[in-house]
Amino acid sequence: MPESLAYLKGELVPSDQAVLPVHDAGIVQGATVTEMIRTFGHGLFRLEEHLERLERSLACVGFETGLERQDFAEICHTLVTHNCQLLSEDDDLGLVLFVTAGSYPTYAGELFGTSQNHPTVCIHTFPLPFEKWNAQLETGVHLATPTIRQLPPQCFEPGIKHRSRMHYFLADRQARLSDPKASALLLDLEGHITETSTANFLIVADGQVVSPTRQKILPGISLAVVAELCQELGIRFIDRDLRPEDVIHVQEALVTSTPYCLGSVTRINGNTIGNGQPGPVADRLLTAWDGLVGVNIRRQVHEGAARRRAAIAVTAS
Repeated sequence: MPESLAYLKGELVPSDQAVLPVHDAGIVQGATVTEMIRTFGHGLFRLEEHLERLERSLACVGFETGLERQDFAEICHTLVTHNCQLLSEDDDLGLVLFVTAGSYPTYAGELFGTSQNHPTVCIHTFPLPFEKWNAQLETGVHLATPTIRQLPPQCFEPGIKHRSRMHYFLADRQARLSDPKASALLLDLEGHITETSTANFLIVADGQVVSPTRQKILPGISLAVVAELCQELGIRFIDRDLRPEDVIHVQEALVTSTPYCLGSVTRINGNTIGNGQPGPVADRLLTAWDGLVGVNIRRQVHEGAARRRAAIAVTAS
């Protein structure tokens, strides 16, 4: 049986050996840009778009990796081809790329001084834990707006996908104080809705799918897919500023993210959205997404979660 592999600093290594030194700036400062991609039927979905966004993030922060887009693509395909051998036919992988600023000179010592410093590139995979998203696809997601705000564009260009995420951690922690099942829906400094810590946010109002103004949020790959599917289905997709009071009486609210694609939000700040269940627009969009990728996403999540529960039961016995 082969073992899972990862890419680290130019080499393929066993995944459990893909570790960073304590002086890496990704650990010391959170100076890291990242992408997460998933497979459908063991094939990478929207790889080109993710790598294009990674290039933009790297350019914004000034990391020079020495790798071209095609180099990243070849490494990703190599890892997926190899690591999918460890999966069942019905399971899929998440693939994470991240690039840190390299060694933090003060902690690394003279041997790893700035003259020798290079960004750290790592690519690894993990089996998608479908049990994590099964309940939210069946019954919906709860969100709450914390007092902690999204970082303003004066601090970070919103288009950079990075791992400087303490504000997300604190926002989710605060959201769970009001609702143990909730995640944070962050507002900007003007009180406009932005995104959650892991997903883009949307509402369905007057038959339209509405996104917060896209210049103020991370340009999600899954968000772009939703816009494409809306066009195919004849649903108008727009973006505009949204405030919390704008979402209380909407028909539906949605979150979209790479691992589970699209989920319904059924409660925000204690207020029930729609009838409190996933709605018809979410159903149409997910069904269209199924056709796009050749996988019944909800069934895969449900059956994957059941397999996980069965495996845990066998281990426990």
